[in-house]
Amino acid sequence: MPLNLDQKLKTLIALWLIAGSSNLTDAVSAQVIEPSPFKSAPATQVSPTPEVPPVTPTVIEQVEKDMEKTGAETTKPKEQPSLLGLVNAFNEALLKHPRVASVRAQLGIAKATYAQALTFPNPSLLIYQGIRAEATYQLGVSLPIEPPWKLVFRLLVSRQQVKQTDLEILNALWQLRNDVRRTYLELVVAQETAETLFELTELSRKLLAVAGKRFQAGDVPELDVLKARLATSQADIDYTQGQQRVVQAKQQLNIIMGRLYDGPLNVPRLPTHPFKLTIETYQLLPDFDKPLASLKELLAIAVQNRLELKIVNQAIKTTEAKLKSTYGNVWPNFQMNVGRSTTGNPPNGPKIKNGYFIGITQELPSLNIQQGDIAKFKSTIKQLRFELEAQKNLVVSQVSSAYQRLLAARERIRAYQEHVLADSNEVARLARRSYEVGQSDITATLAAQQANVQIRSQYLDAVRSYQAAFTDLEQSIGIAL
Repeated sequence: MPLNLDQKLKTLIALWLIAGSSNLTDAVSAQVIEPSPFKSAPATQVSPTPEVPPVTPTVIEQVEKDMEKTGAETTKPKEQPSLLGLVNAFNEALLKHPRVASVRAQLGIAKATYAQALTFPNPSLLIYQGIRAEATYQLGVSLPIEPPWKLVFRLLVSRQQVKQTDLEILNALWQLRNDVRRTYLELVVAQETAETLFELTELSRKLLAVAGKRFQAGDVPELDVLKARLATSQADIDYTQGQQRVVQAKQQLNIIMGRLYDGPLNVPRLPTHPFKLTIETYQLLPDFDKPLASLKELLAIAVQNRLELKIVNQAIKTTEAKLKSTYGNVWPNFQMNVGRSTTGNPPNGPKIKNGYFIGITQELPSLNIQQGDIAKFKSTIKQLRFELEAQKNLVVSQVSSAYQRLLAARERIRAYQEHVLADSNEVARLARRSYEVGQSDITATLAAQQANVQIRSQYLDAVRSYQAAFTDLEQSIGIAL
């Protein structure tokens, strides 16, 4: 592997001090000038160069200070944003996502039905002028009188509608929570995949350096160098794509949390390092010390807490309240007419009476007895009860499917964490070491490295499958696990 600038300078100074009679240019030629790995390695004669004046300790100290200063400037860590946990992502999305504001505004629409339920018919102005015929003049109002049970039924309907809307809002927020969880998981997996590809790139470069040195020594053919270079180029391409995937996942998570799409974002890595056997509790990994509930228990929880079932059940109650209100509307409202009445003495006589009048107008329920709305609401209640049974059947199917997928992914992760990851890494390490000492060819070493990366990718796929099943299970039972 090529030496960095600091190591080269320190090595050159050490060689000059040890070699005494050698000049600095010879040291540079011995350390920096390397034959091309794609050509044969004949002995190279370095032409003599003028001697360099001796380097005093003061100069050496100055060089070391400059190197320390340069290293401090280039290795100064950048400020990273604080780690964003999964729970914090949930909370921030529920506070800032535009979809949340839109969904919550539906509650105000539902509560407006209370004002609508308290609305009464407007009174009418009554004017009657019999100028020539009766010489009668009447002025009054017509007041519609509504039975009190109609107001009660309307308020009950409004109450049920508000409850139904509240459940629908909770369901929409629950769906958003699941979307945040999936997006967060995608970023974590993309981050781990990019890290895996970066390590593969570094290993490929080390293998390329080893192949170049062995080719220079005449131990291996030039084909090994070409294979190593091809593997390095492919690893670089894959790592670039992995970085782009991380950027895309960060943008999606920022957007779903209501942030700017290009804002800084940092999520923690998976605590179980692929090269260690330590199993730690994490929000995205299973806790094997905690037993998983049985399928029967989860089904009972789902029937009690599934929001879709609650919404359908509440829709039945709302429709029943509307049916009762329709029955209350069978008897129409009546009108009371009250006013002042003045009667003259035609044709030209004086007024003979000045008083008040009271009258009642009652519509008879003979042709319209709300039969259309009654039939509609009865049919709606019947359909909703069938829908409730269908939803229960769907819930059982979703819970059982997610539960079995969760068990399979859980055991798969356990196997990877206990021995598969460590064994794969050890095989890859031994394959590289075997090639370095000349006991195996480069094809077997590259295959071992690719297999190691593939196993680590499969482990991340297992984590993704586990979280997808876990999210589906939470969604199917209606509560957070």
